Amino acid sequence: MRKEKVGIISIHYGVNFGSALQAIALSQYLKQNFEFECVDVINYIPKRFKRINRLKNISGHGAKYFMHGLIRMSRFEKTNKKYISYLKENISVSKPIYSMREAKAEFGDYDYLIAGSDQIWNSEYNQGIDEMYYLGFASENTTKIAYAASCGKEEYSDTDWDKIRKLLETFSAISLREKSSAKIMDEHGIQNCKFVLDPTFLFSRAQWKNYEKEVVGCPEKYLLIYFLDTRGEDIVKLAKKIAVAKGLHTVLIRPVYSKIDYGVDLVVSDATPDKYIWLFRHASFVVTNSFHGVSFSINMERQFVALKRDKYNSRLDNIMNVMGLADRFVTTKEDGLIESDINYSKVNERKSALLKSSKEFLQSALQ
Repeated sequence: MRKEKVGIISIHYGVNFGSALQAIALSQYLKQNFEFECVDVINYIPKRFKRINRLKNISGHGAKYFMHGLIRMSRFEKTNKKYISYLKENISVSKPIYSMREAKAEFGDYDYLIAGSDQIWNSEYNQGIDEMYYLGFASENTTKIAYAASCGKEEYSDTDWDKIRKLLETFSAISLREKSSAKIMDEHGIQNCKFVLDPTFLFSRAQWKNYEKEVVGCPEKYLLIYFLDTRGEDIVKLAKKIAVAKGLHTVLIRPVYSKIDYGVDLVVSDATPDKYIWLFRHASFVVTNSFHGVSFSINMERQFVALKRDKYNSRLDNIMNVMGLADRFVTTKEDGLIESDINYSKVNERKSALLKSSKEFLQSALQ
C-alpha cells in the first residue's frame, strides 16, 4: 500500500445529490484504483453556509418573510442531516473545517490535495475568489491537483484573473469539467489545462447500482422530473406533455419538502442520493435542467431532454455537445417531443474515449 495521504476539497455539502455523488465517486475511485493510505474529503463549510449568516440573509425583510425563511431553513437542515450521514457511510469525511488555519493544521502536510469537482471556481456562487478551493492551505511539499473543477461562468474581472493566475501557478496538474473553461484559462495565461469528465462518470451504470436504494411505491414506467433554482411550473408543464405522449406516469424529485402541488403522480422529497440513483437508473424518460441530472441520464443510458437555464448554461452546453446530444438541449417554449431516440452506442463511444483520457489524467497527476 502506498503511504501517501490524499485530501479532496469540493462542494460536497448541501442538499444536492450531484454534489454528494461526485465526491463519493472521486473518493472511491481513488481508493479502489490507487491504494493510498487514506483518501479524505475535506469537510469545508464556507462562512455563508453558517447558520448565523443564513439567519442574517432572511432578516430585515419583515416578519412574514423571516418566518417563511425559518421554515425553509428547518426543512433544509432536516434533509441535510440525512445527506451528512449518507456521505459518512460511503466515504471518509473530515470534521467540519471553517477556515484556512484549520485546513492547514489538518491537511496542510498531505502528499496530494485535489480541488474539484463542482463549481468550486465560480466566484459569483462563492461570493468572491475563495482561496480554500485553490488549495491555499497546502504546504510547499504537497502536490496540488485540480480534477474536473468548474468555473460555472464565462468571465472574471482583471483583478480576479491576477489572483487566479497566482493561486494556480503552484498546481502540478489542472483539469476542468468544461472545455470552454479550459479555453478561457489558456487565453488568460493558465496553460495546459485538460478537459475531463465529471467524477460521477468514473462509476459505470452497474457500479452505481451498488449505491442505490429502491423508491417504494414508484410507478413501473415513469418520466422523471428534476430541476434546480426555479419553481419549475413551466418545466413540469412540458414534462407532463411529454409523459402523455409517451404513456408514462410522472415522478418529481424535490430535494427538500415543499407544499407546492405540481399535480404529478409521485413526489419524492427529503430523500438521500441513493434513491435518486435508483430513480434515474429506472426512469423511462428524464426532463431536467441540472448538470448532474443530465450526467446521470447519460450514464444510465436514459432517454431525456435538458432544459436551458437563466444562467450557468455553459456546463450543460458542454456536456451535451461533447456527447453529441446538442439536439436534446431545449427550452420550455419548445414541446420537447423529439422524434428520434438517443443512440447510446454512439454516445457510449464518445463517453468511453473521454473517460479513458480522464482516468489517464488522474494516473499521470498521481504518479
